[in-house]
Amino acid sequence: MAEVLVETTIDLAIEGELFLRVKEKKDNEDPSGQSATTRRMPVYLAIFALAHVFQFAMALDAVYARNTLQFVLLAIFNALFLLYAIIQIREVQDALAGQSVSGISNIPINVLTIIIPVVISVAEIAYIALGWKIYHEFGWGVYKFLGADRRIKRLYANYQIYECLVKFDVFFWVGFSVQFIWLVLQENDWEYYVTCAALPLSIVLLVEGHLAARHENKWMMATFMCGCVGAMIYFIYKLIKVLLDLNGDRYKLVWKSLTVFSVIAISLLILTFVYSVIILRNFGKGLKAALARKADQGYTSQNHRRAASTNLNRMSIN
Repeated sequence: MAEVLVETTIDLAIEGELFLRVKEKKDNEDPSGQSATTRRMPVYLAIFALAHVFQFAMALDAVYARNTLQFVLLAIFNALFLLYAIIQIREVQDALAGQSVSGISNIPINVLTIIIPVVISVAEIAYIALGWKIYHEFGWGVYKFLGADRRIKRLYANYQIYECLVKFDVFFWVGFSVQFIWLVLQENDWEYYVTCAALPLSIVLLVEGHLAARHENKWMMATFMCGCVGAMIYFIYKLIKVLLDLNGDRYKLVWKSLTVFSVIAISLLILTFVYSVIILRNFGKGLKAALARKADQGYTSQNHRRAASTNLNRMSIN
């Protein structure tokens, strides 16, 4: 976890510095003379920072839940970070070209934009190096509470995949909505308010999907699946709308990022729906009881540790 924390801290600090410099340049320029890159950059920097926070939260969750698959997906997610950071070097330099802005530090912009991919590359090496060790440690932990029953292990593997899909859905849904709200829509557009209202509702829907699988609630799962179908239709509609108007003023400068986020969101939704069907079919086959035993064992062991600590403290006082 140390490498994830260090990566997140350094990159968030640099992204904050870049954000302040871009904001300073925007404030000093005439709005009519601002370049499209300068107007878009704060949103992209915010999404990049959000991705770091999301990655750190997912890493903590992967360790807590002993989800090896989630850790592997985080390594892939970090590799995509690296690709985006390399692309971002030129975009940030273009956005800050032609004007001297200092921000908080006096570090040259070229140095700041290079540090980010370097830090991410080091973190990626650490992910790969630790992957094998974590796989064995988590695998033994899963074996201890699931036992040797291969059927329960298969059910648990499907459950872990489903949980990972739901969590990654959150990021790409939010990322697409943020870009669409701040880069495309205007406040006088009815779709602006619909998208703003749909964003928190979509997060509630994903939370419902998690609770439905954890507590094996068929009605909640059915509602979640209907919501996934509705979200899939929404993203397909948006994707077609963007692709049909690539050269229009509304999408000309943002269609690439919107297309990437919408395609990934649609792909994740298809996989999420497929695995929601699998999870629904697995209800009542013993996984809920196994997860309950895991929670009880964790609670019992925690109480034992607290009791032992209390006894030691009492002995030292006496």
